[in-house]
Amino acid sequence: MAEECESPTVKLPKAISLCVPVGGIAGLFFIIPICATMPALTDILSAPVGQALPYIFGVVMGTPGGGLALTFLVLVITLFCSISITVAASRCTWAFARDRAIPVSRLWSRVDETHGTPIWALALTTAVQMLLGLINLGSSSAFLAFVSVGVMALAVTYAIPVVISMYHGRREVDQAAWHMPMMLGWVCNCIAVLWIAFEVVLFSMPTVLPVTEVSMNYAIVVFVGIMAMSGIWYAVYAHKGMFCHLICYCPAWLSWRRVLTSAVLVYRGPPESDGLHL
Repeated sequence: MAEECESPTVKLPKAISLCVPVGGIAGLFFIIPICATMPALTDILSAPVGQALPYIFGVVMGTPGGGLALTFLVLVITLFCSISITVAASRCTWAFARDRAIPVSRLWSRVDETHGTPIWALALTTAVQMLLGLINLGSSSAFLAFVSVGVMALAVTYAIPVVISMYHGRREVDQAAWHMPMMLGWVCNCIAVLWIAFEVVLFSMPTVLPVTEVSMNYAIVVFVGIMAMSGIWYAVYAHKGMFCHLICYCPAWLSWRRVLTSAVLVYRGPPESDGLHL
C-alpha cells in the first residue's frame, strides 16, 4: 500500500504511529457504554446462538428492533474493515509474488492493465478468506485456532522489523525522513516487543477450563506449522527466486540506468505517488 500514497516515507509511519492512540480513544466510546449497561454475565453466556453482542444490544434497547439497528451499524463497520484488510492483504500477496516468494508467483504477480490493480492477488486473498470461513461449519475449535493465529502472526510480523532495528541500534530508523526522538523510540520499541510476546502467549491459551480435546486452543500448533512450512519453502526455493529492482548511477553516462535482474510487470501505483519502489 506504500506505493499507492504520496510521500510514503513520511505519511505512512505517521499514520502507523497514530493508529494506536486514535483507535484506543475511539474504542473507549464503544466499550465504556457497553460495560456500563450490559446485563448479568450469566445471561450473556447463555445468549441465543452464542452471540453476546446482539443480545446485549437487544437488552439495552429494550426491543429486538433497536438491538438489530445497533448490530447493523457494527456489521457495516465490519464490512468496511474487511474491505480495507482484504485490499492490504492482496497488495502484500502481490508484493511477495512479485519477488517470487510464493508458489505460482507468475499468476499472482500479474497486474490488470485495464484497472491497474493486482486482481489475481486480490482473487487469491478473497478465496482463502472464504475457505477459512467454511472451517467454522466443521469445527469451531479449528476456526478459533486460525483466528488466533491471524492475530499472533500479524503481531509477530510487527515485532520482527522492530527487533532487527533494535539489534542494529535503530541506526536506519533514526536517519529516516520521519522518526521519533531516540529515547522515545527505544521506549516504544521495548513496550511493543514485550506486548507482542505477551499477546502471543495470551492467544495460545485455552478459553475454558478444564481443557479438553474440543476446548483446546490449537493456535500455537497452527502457528508453528505455518512458520515451519514457510521456513522450508524459503530454504528450498524462495531465497533463490528473490530479486531486487536496482537503480545505478553511472557518471560516465551522466544518466540513470535501470538494472532489472528479471523482467516483470511492476505495479507502481498512481502517477502522483513517489512510492518506495526503485
